[in-house]
Amino acid sequence: MAELDGIILHLAKLTIDTKEIGLISEEGVDWGGDKPQYTEVVAAQTRSVVKKILKKAGTNVMTFKLIELKVQNLINVMGGEADVATPEKWLAPNSPVTIEGPLKLETVTGQIVEATKVSLSGSIRGTIGGDDPLSVDCEVTIINDGLTSPFSITNTAPAP
Repeated sequence: MAELDGIILHLAKLTIDTKEIGLISEEGVDWGGDKPQYTEVVAAQTRSVVKKILKKAGTNVMTFKLIELKVQNLINVMGGEADVATPEKWLAPNSPVTIEGPLKLETVTGQIVEATKVSLSGSIRGTIGGDDPLSVDCEVTIINDGLTSPFSITNTAPAP
């Protein structure tokens, strides 16, 4: 796939806190967030911007839909636990849970995106009975401590 050198396509595997996340809907992982906000300083003498100062750093937020709702996958993205008497039964947590840890996203085209620390939250959403499966809407925010690089992209050989 030399023609795709440097082009990132097709999710191969996603792990958060060293736990592999299950199957994700065909829309894949949407990387968004807020743009940085700036204050522009305007001088009276020039009536133009003489300085642009960062007011608020932007955010990096990934969203995706987990469609493989196995007990361990639900625990990995929403917390809770497997029922002791019936291990194939997931017991939801009493209140929303945030999972934190490193992220590793591998692509079929050979790139690896890694973040030192992310915050993951999820909520079950969807319709039972339509064409799309019930899913967990997941939101992953890359945590930036302001001291180290929050994430990296490594180009490797495409996945076989």
